[in-house]
Amino acid sequence: MRHLRAGCLSLLVGLAAGVLVAGPADAAGKPSLAPVVPAGAQLLALSCPSSGNCAAIGSYYDGLGNSQALFVTQAKGRWRRAVQAQPPADAAAGPFKSSRGGGLVGISCPAPGQCAAVGSYTAANAIDHGVLYQEHDGRWGRGVPLALPANAIKTPRTHGGIADGVSLSAVSCSSPGNCLAIGQYETNAEVLEPLLVRERDGRWLRSVQAPLPSDAPVKAQDAALLTVSCAPHGACTAAGAYLNSLGHEVGLLVTGDGHFTASPSAPAPNDASSDPRTIPTAIACATPGVCTIVGTYINPLENSLGLLLGESAGAWQSATGTTLPGDAAPAGTFGDQNTVLSSVSCPQAGACTAVGWYYDNGENSQGLLLDQSGGVWQPGSEVTLPANAVKGLQKQAAGLDWVSCWSPGNCLATGVYTTIALDNQGLLVRETNGVWQPAIEAPLPRGAALSQSAATVASDCTGPGDCSVIGDYLDGRGDLQGYTLNERAGSFGRPRALILPPASATEARLSLAAILYPHGPGAQLAQLRKAGAYTYIYEAVKPGTATASWYSRVAGARTLIATGRVHARGAGAVALVLRLTTAGRALIASSVSVHVSAQATFRSGAGQPAQHASASFTLS
Repeated sequence: MRHLRAGCLSLLVGLAAGVLVAGPADAAGKPSLAPVVPAGAQLLALSCPSSGNCAAIGSYYDGLGNSQALFVTQAKGRWRRAVQAQPPADAAAGPFKSSRGGGLVGISCPAPGQCAAVGSYTAANAIDHGVLYQEHDGRWGRGVPLALPANAIKTPRTHGGIADGVSLSAVSCSSPGNCLAIGQYETNAEVLEPLLVRERDGRWLRSVQAPLPSDAPVKAQDAALLTVSCAPHGACTAAGAYLNSLGHEVGLLVTGDGHFTASPSAPAPNDASSDPRTIPTAIACATPGVCTIVGTYINPLENSLGLLLGESAGAWQSATGTTLPGDAAPAGTFGDQNTVLSSVSCPQAGACTAVGWYYDNGENSQGLLLDQSGGVWQPGSEVTLPANAVKGLQKQAAGLDWVSCWSPGNCLATGVYTTIALDNQGLLVRETNGVWQPAIEAPLPRGAALSQSAATVASDCTGPGDCSVIGDYLDGRGDLQGYTLNERAGSFGRPRALILPPASATEARLSLAAILYPHGPGAQLAQLRKAGAYTYIYEAVKPGTATASWYSRVAGARTLIATGRVHARGAGAVALVLRLTTAGRALIASSVSVHVSAQATFRSGAGQPAQHASASFTLS
């Protein structure tokens, strides 16, 4: 029932993919190389309510190059094919553009087949909105647009990638159909306020402004809730940041069950700057009123340090900093240290585990492990990286983004590190009976690229040696793809590449229509006379046969002047060559211009309806 904050490891690793495939025909009638439909997919967050039953969210490009969101489900230990997240009815063709801050960011599953997910999408009018999803009995419903508070800004203004000033960051569910999503929105006073939106009995309610402490100014506010945890059938606790009356960024703590209250500003560690710039990144609650928050804060010398904040019997204790390993860069000189605590897991009160990364004396980023025993945090330890990790003058970029513990001292952490080949590979780090084992490189699916930019994104463990993992890697074509990995009885199975959703009827229809307008030198009459053919590059979205035909008026009669077909074995670019008929050659040989009526058909298999498209243009 955990959620993932999107993008922690993006501070360390940039994952990107792009390919060049055959594009429009050149002057010689041969396909030329040109950027076409982007490829790739990634998994972003994971939630496992019981052994072998999980759900994950992610993103991918469909067959037309539009950005889409996806859900993928594990049932009884088997990962199924992903399904496309259906956006609200007013969504744009590519509704989940990461470049605009869009996509799904959080998921929570209180029971198998009963989950909630949140994010943002782009509407057809180019305005971005929050979106809420609910899964019931294993079926995801269409996304519901977030209903903003009454004081939300009425005229959207584009800034920060989200045009209506709203950003959802996380969700947590106390029981099926009863969840809390959090984030930030812009008011009609043009200030940013924290946001709460409840789901009650399977229905998302209108969002409300979250309360702020008494020292929060009404004007010039910039507040947000970033992480949340809801107890089973109980209250929720959310953490974030706000600006106090001095204009300092301090921690924000909000608790409640229907009625929410804000605690006084979260106390910063003793060595914090007067403006600590507190950023909570994760929360875990062992029992109601006993929670732990981790994150970052700044000291007077502009060093980013790890934040540890505990709650006991409903009262928040003074925050403490992280004791780093002995090889850590000093925090007593200006800007040398950059510690981030990214995840925490608390299987029992006073026995939590936190992970993240820090900078060593050689300016390398290293994985950081922290254990709490008897309510006391122990000094941090460095992850022992695999033998093929880069060392010396070549910089290491290791870090942990997630940890899941099934009992005190028994955990699985995930992250990334740099190999001696300067590839990024996923990390798996296990703690057994309170002892952290040397990390191992996460295995990748068959056909993975030799040069890698991989990472394990998240883990969720439901019992001893019973964990599920999601990650990203580059496939044999160099495209970013998601994968899943299961551990049963203490052994990891074979990693499985994400199976993307099937192409929709809309994708098939639009991809067919896209080929009907010839362009480039190859579409000029002079080149057609010479080549006797024109080559379309058809971006197939699924296996099937595409046929295209050109018609024109010859002596007053509709006449076929060119035709061709191609069989696509799967999604991707294929060359569809239209050859001129005898009548077509004669017409083009004697004409200065030719008006063409083009028709195209795609058939994907027996019993499947054919897709049709048509267009008109003039060749000259």
